[in-house]
Amino acid sequence: MLTRSLKSGRRSLKIAATIAALLAAFLATTASVAPAQTSTDSDRTAGWRSDIAYYLDQMRRQHYVYRSKPLPSAMVIAAQQLSANVPRYSDERMLAELEHVASFAGDGHTYMLPFGAKRVVAHMLPLRLYQFSDGLYVIDALSDSTQKWIGARVLKIGNKNAEDVINAERPALSVDNRFGYLWVGPPLLSFAGYLEKFAGVAPGASIPLTMGTRAGQVVNVNVPMVVAPPMRGIPKLPPSKVSGAQTPPLYLKNVAQNFWLTPLGGDSVLYVQFNQVQDAPDETLAAFAGRLGATLSAKRPRTLIIDVRHNNGGNLGLLTPLVTTLHNYESSNPDARVYVLMGRNTFSAAQVFLGRMNRETNARFAGEPSSSRPNFVGEESMVQLPWSGAIGSISDRYHETIPGDTREWIAPSIRYNPSARDYFANRDPLLEMVLVDARRPR
Repeated sequence: MLTRSLKSGRRSLKIAATIAALLAAFLATTASVAPAQTSTDSDRTAGWRSDIAYYLDQMRRQHYVYRSKPLPSAMVIAAQQLSANVPRYSDERMLAELEHVASFAGDGHTYMLPFGAKRVVAHMLPLRLYQFSDGLYVIDALSDSTQKWIGARVLKIGNKNAEDVINAERPALSVDNRFGYLWVGPPLLSFAGYLEKFAGVAPGASIPLTMGTRAGQVVNVNVPMVVAPPMRGIPKLPPSKVSGAQTPPLYLKNVAQNFWLTPLGGDSVLYVQFNQVQDAPDETLAAFAGRLGATLSAKRPRTLIIDVRHNNGGNLGLLTPLVTTLHNYESSNPDARVYVLMGRNTFSAAQVFLGRMNRETNARFAGEPSSSRPNFVGEESMVQLPWSGAIGSISDRYHETIPGDTREWIAPSIRYNPSARDYFANRDPLLEMVLVDARRPR
């Protein structure tokens, strides 16, 4: 409760001025009393401290909430502590710590990245981690030597239980709601700075992990770190890559395509996968909405399923033709059933889609809650720190899709929390549950 109240930013301008003055004095003091260092160390410390001060200044200038209200006290205190600890922390940990500072803004579009800084070479485990209902698992690998760990459960990182590390990481992440932790936490935990901060693992060439293999063995391994490859956002969930898995289920077959549709069980069910709020190279979203409308008019399916489990946003200005098509179909077919499948990866402009479907249709929601609220502060406005070159975003817009709505998320009426057992077997129990529900009498 204390952390949440500190994130609210409800402080007077007088207090804000006092905090700013204290911070300036603190930075000057810590610079003057720092231990004797070489010129290079001194330059580094001064550089990071100037970046911290710059970041807070940009937060005051740009953030939707804090350009008119004082910064949260907890953010300022975290910045003070970080400034004092610059000589103790590695550069990669500094990036993780800056994300912790950003997290006090209280939204998922205000963040600092663990890679891309011009003065920092980012390293990471060549493993992609995912938090299922039954534990933290490896779902993909970036190197040939670590392919064998796909499907293994991560039991310990260094000397700490994996669940304890995940729980320690959560309060220091930029999210809109608690389901955002499930989405962004495991991928970030692969980065060296996060391992240092939350698992207590010293910077080095490899990271000790304790794994539970698919064969039922518990093994201790040292996984070599690699230079982080170029990346853009959190990758979408791939089909299971363990040997012997079944054919990928429908929801994992074509996640790279922005939108597509297919009938299920003849013409009685139409499945639409909507993976990005962006035009595709060969078709605009508006054109797709028109094609979908023509298909609905011709086939008149009894059940329409829109799957946005992989949709992390895009351009919300493109949504209206699609929402109008869905609304018109429901209005002209009172016996039809419309379902929206969502999950932790549903975010940003895709959250606006959820809000509009909730407000403008009678669709039933299924899956996990999304990673955002019906109304949220959320627009990426990029920022780069001048000394380190660290990059991030400061959110500068507010989206109110459902006026007055204060829910943390839109709760699914059909709930499913993905399990490792189902995922690695390439099963989709959620779609099965929805199809069963669609066959029930009203």
